[in-house]
Amino acid sequence: MEADTTNNTKKPRLILIRIISILGFLLFAMFSSLQANDVSQYGTTQWLTYAWIIGYGALAFICLFNAINPLKPKIFLILAGITFSLAIFRARQINFDLPLFCFTSPEEFAKKNPAGNETGGLIIMTLWLLLVFWTNKKSLKK
Repeated sequence: MEADTTNNTKKPRLILIRIISILGFLLFAMFSSLQANDVSQYGTTQWLTYAWIIGYGALAFICLFNAINPLKPKIFLILAGITFSLAIFRARQINFDLPLFCFTSPEEFAKKNPAGNETGGLIIMTLWLLLVFWTNKKSLKK
């Protein structure tokens, strides 16, 4: 009688998906909550602040859902393409005469050059989506 090894190899793979997804949920839920102060701290327009809260929140929700019920890898690849396209678009608006990121420059420069921070956020989203894509693709193979 042969032992069923499909369940034994599938379980560790699903654990990896869950770990990556829960870490993504925590990361992007934290990012979403940090956006709430952008209006007062950096003078970001209200609609853009809401867009970031929704964007990070949506990614946090997708990661949480993926931890419970793994999604097709293609979904993450499409989302990574969208966030990377947005990063390229936003990067074109960076003023390279000013410091790029608020954590490396005084607050006054961050208010004048928010495109650096926003491009960085979009690149982080893209890289995380590619990580989840790779994890799901590798782990959900039959």
